[in-house]
Amino acid sequence: MSNAARVAVGALRCVYAVIKLFPQKNKVVFLSRQSSEPSLDIRAISESLREQYPETECVVLARMIDGWTYVFHMIRQMYNIATSKVVVLDGFCIAASVLKHKEGTKIIQMWHSSAAIKQFGYQTIDKPSGHSRQIAEVMCMHRNYDYVMAPSKATGEFFCKGFDVSEDKLRYYGLPRLSEIASDDPKLRNQIWEDIMPDDDRELVLYVPTFRKGKQLDVSNLISAINQERFNLVIKPHPLDHLDEGEEHVCEKYNSTELLKACDRVITDYSAMGVEASILGKPIYYYVYDIDTYREETGLNTDPLIEMPECSSKSGAELAAMMEKDYDFDALKRFRDKYVEVPVDNCAERLADFIGNIINGND
Repeated sequence: MSNAARVAVGALRCVYAVIKLFPQKNKVVFLSRQSSEPSLDIRAISESLREQYPETECVVLARMIDGWTYVFHMIRQMYNIATSKVVVLDGFCIAASVLKHKEGTKIIQMWHSSAAIKQFGYQTIDKPSGHSRQIAEVMCMHRNYDYVMAPSKATGEFFCKGFDVSEDKLRYYGLPRLSEIASDDPKLRNQIWEDIMPDDDRELVLYVPTFRKGKQLDVSNLISAINQERFNLVIKPHPLDHLDEGEEHVCEKYNSTELLKACDRVITDYSAMGVEASILGKPIYYYVYDIDTYREETGLNTDPLIEMPECSSKSGAELAAMMEKDYDFDALKRFRDKYVEVPVDNCAERLADFIGNIINGND
């Protein structure tokens, strides 16, 4: 595998040496393989850039790796990197990390999450959930970053470890999704309630678990434990997760951000949703039934049983009992203040202005 990777990287570098002959433009390129559709964050920042800096060209390339034809997409990425002044990533991008770029090219890693609850990147080297050190070195994993965005110093420390970058590369900005979550939208809330639970005065509880690659999501214990007379449980699993039980609780019509804004309480686990939801001040609970395995196979930067013990449990029954008690909002505020230190209003505009200053040589 490593020998094949070395050959592939060498071929990319040869092709890129030719592509770099194209002149650099007043351009920003956004690269993502998290989805084949641009994320809310990418859409919001690119729109703000076009409004604030209309003379700057914005190119968005979003595509998941989907077979050998992805090679042609990588060539397109390489052309746009070579002809752009700024490259914005929301995850690991092979072309951005393995190639030697023009001196004036700046690469920004904004990541696709507002937190790093789970360990990742260089934190998981040689762990079951991560890559081998050999592959990480051959693929130059997370190299070439000039700036890394972070919403707090605490998360910034985790990003430094996960990306293997120095602290001086951190810049403290929030993702546009934080602004979207924080914005009040009573019309959306009323619409969701009308669709999900008309004439129902129970509390709407959103369960949004993290993705468990290759493992079945266990929802049965939580469903059976929740007080159905008081709470209406809605589950929003990761798109790649499959449920054997509890499908009647799954909501497909609305995305997790929309449901988060409409719900009364949130249940999560190792997802960044816990941090993002904290800005709303709603009760957040952590159902961590497999935390022992997670600690061993992946590792945790933020351990809910340690940081939020009053609202975290391995047991569905115990968590349900916690939901019947008064919630500790002071603990939630401490959690929020630790992991979201940046302003959450106008995040897209702030990031667009940061990028615009780099293009204009004012970084």
